[in-house]
Amino acid sequence: MRAGITSRSTTHGENVLKEENQELLSITLGLGACLLMILTCVAPSTSSWAATDEGSEPLSKFLEIPLKGGSIPDKLRFPLHEQNAVQYFSAGLGKEERSLSYPPYSLKLIFVKGERAFLAGVAVEVIDSDQSTLVSIPGEEVQGPWLFLNLSPGKYVVKATDSSGMTIEKSITLSGKMTTTVHLRWR
Repeated sequence: MRAGITSRSTTHGENVLKEENQELLSITLGLGACLLMILTCVAPSTSSWAATDEGSEPLSKFLEIPLKGGSIPDKLRFPLHEQNAVQYFSAGLGKEERSLSYPPYSLKLIFVKGERAFLAGVAVEVIDSDQSTLVSIPGEEVQGPWLFLNLSPGKYVVKATDSSGMTIEKSITLSGKMTTTVHLRWR
C-alpha cells in the first residue's frame, strides 16, 4: 500500500450507501453540465439587452478570457462595446475576475466608494484634447468596478458619475506603451 493511504473494511450497508452517494453525485454533475450547455446556447441570443441609442454598438461582440486550472466554465465572457473606434469593457466582479489577465488596453479605471468598497454602474465620459466627447458610456454598461478602454496615446479628461449623481473629473495622459491605471474614489 502507498504511503498516506489507509485501508479499512466496510460492511455491506456502507458499500450500498457509498454507491448511492456516488450515483447521486453523478446525477447532480450531469444536471450541472446540462445547465451549462443550455446557458451557453441561450447567452448569445440574449446579448442585445444592454444596447443603447447613445452610439454604442449592439452587444454582438464579446471578449473571452480563458480560466486556468481546467475549471467549468473554461472561460469568462465580457460584453465588448465600441464608440468612435474606441473599444471598452467592464470587469472586476469577484476574486475570479480580479485575478484574470486582461488584454493590454491603454486605460484601466477602477471605481471605489469609501476606503475599500468597489463601485459599479458608473457613467463615464472621455473628452479628447479638442474638447470633444470621444466616448460616453452609460452606467448600465459598467457592470463591474473596472473599466478598460482602448484609447490612442494622448491627453484626455475622464468624467465619472456614480449612481447618486456625484461626478469626479481627472486629466490623464496615455503613452500607449503600457496600461495606465486610474483610481476614481467617491467619499
